[in-house]
Amino acid sequence: MAELKNTKQRGAILRFLENSPDPVSAEDIFVLLKPSFPQLALSTVYRNLERFTSSGVLQKINFEDGVIRYTLAKGHDHYLICTGCSKKIKLDDCPLSPLELQLAKATGFEIERHSLTIYGKCPDCQKKRGTRAVVKKVERTQ
Repeated sequence: MAELKNTKQRGAILRFLENSPDPVSAEDIFVLLKPSFPQLALSTVYRNLERFTSSGVLQKINFEDGVIRYTLAKGHDHYLICTGCSKKIKLDDCPLSPLELQLAKATGFEIERHSLTIYGKCPDCQKKRGTRAVVKKVERTQ
């Protein structure tokens, strides 16, 4: 792929994503950058996000809520998503690191990144429904 020409709009999109702690949609980027770039079109934002994604700078995140979000491609992301209220909780620790190493060793595959999204009900939604998460201790037998 040809190198992308560095424009003020592309630079602003990347800076916005670099400073965003969470994945953001094209619409969010457009609304926040439009005052600084009055000529900016939503289609331009989408086009640049697709170019950055195909070049490996960004990755798409799909929380299955009808909105595609973008974040810097920096390894891996992990989220808990409430199916009741759509609350998103980013997990800082990577529960897949041991599996990733095992898979790489077993297959020779060079793993670049992964994404993990777990869906369920947050404590607030459980209270509204009158249910609570049940955690059972599982004993391993040999």
